[in-house]
Amino acid sequence: MTAAFLAATTPEPLEPHRYLIRFTAPWYQGRGAYGGVVAGTALRALEHTLGDASRPVRSFTMHFCSPAVEGDAHVVTRIERAGKLVTHATVRVENESGVVALGSATFGAARGGAIEYQEMTPPPVPRPHEVPMIPDDVPMPDFCRFFEYRYCLGSAPYSGADIAETGGWLRPRDPTVLDAPLCVGMMDAYPPSVLSRVEGFRPAATVDFTVHFFHAFPQPGLAPDAQFLRTGRSRQAGQGYAEDSQQLWTEDGVLLAQCRQLFAVMG
Repeated sequence: MTAAFLAATTPEPLEPHRYLIRFTAPWYQGRGAYGGVVAGTALRALEHTLGDASRPVRSFTMHFCSPAVEGDAHVVTRIERAGKLVTHATVRVENESGVVALGSATFGAARGGAIEYQEMTPPPVPRPHEVPMIPDDVPMPDFCRFFEYRYCLGSAPYSGADIAETGGWLRPRDPTVLDAPLCVGMMDAYPPSVLSRVEGFRPAATVDFTVHFFHAFPQPGLAPDAQFLRTGRSRQAGQGYAEDSQQLWTEDGVLLAQCRQLFAVMG
């Protein structure tokens, strides 16, 4: 049986550079499918168009233009330039009402003899088995039922905290091999950090995000049921918008990807 996130983000090829996807209500957040499913679908279409596993995605940006409402949508891809080691591509998700999302990606082959280091370290948190899973009866967006959450960083949404931080352990409920689209989906699965500083309910929506990937997928040694630490912190908000910096870590402290996200915070 195909894992739920993989099934929800695998578009059907119709012709070269054109794909069909159906967004469904179980993946909703607010008025449409949550951004992780929309972006995961777009990235999966780009990977299929490229068709070159030796050039994994290195950078992926998505702009969210309108809700991905239930029903059919088309994904249109374009290879803008393919060089010796790097390929640049763009993607457009659209339905009968118009554009849903626009994106771009950079794919690049590994460069021999390149410098490697990781100065960032994950915050000290309890191990996954030491943190209780969020019960199913806690009110959360519809799509959250497909993930297992173990909050252990920052404060709850709408709690009026002094610091805009949120995060914890995360994995799909269906064991799923981690790939770049799922990485994007998990980055977007936690609430915006800014909401922890808000007192009382206030809706928020992603304007855009950029994810940088530091490894190719799949990663050797990562089991399909592995736990991942997703951290998030917002340090500035104004005029109805808030930035958010996020990281996705393995349980043994390897930084897999980093995301910079912009949210609109509604009044």
